[in-house]
Amino acid sequence: EDAQGLIHVHHLRELASINAQYSVNPIEDLRPVCPTCHAVIHNRRPAFSIEEVKIMIATEEKRKAK
Repeated sequence: EDAQGLIHVHHLRELASINAQYSVNPIEDLRPVCPTCHAVIHNRRPAFSIEEVKIMIATEEKRKAK
C-alpha cells in the first residue's frame, strides 16, 4: 500500500496497436517505470524506448558531473 501510485506499468507494445483479441503477457509486454520516466517515454510518437530514456538519464548525469 505504501508504494501504491509510485510505480507505473508501461506497455512495450502500444495499446492502440493491439487488437481486441490480443492477450497481454505481463512478463513479455509490461515494464515497471517511475511516473516521470513514463511521461518521458510517451513524450514522443513513436514512444521512446526504456533504453533511450536510460541513455538520456546517463548523459544528463555525466553532464552534471563535469
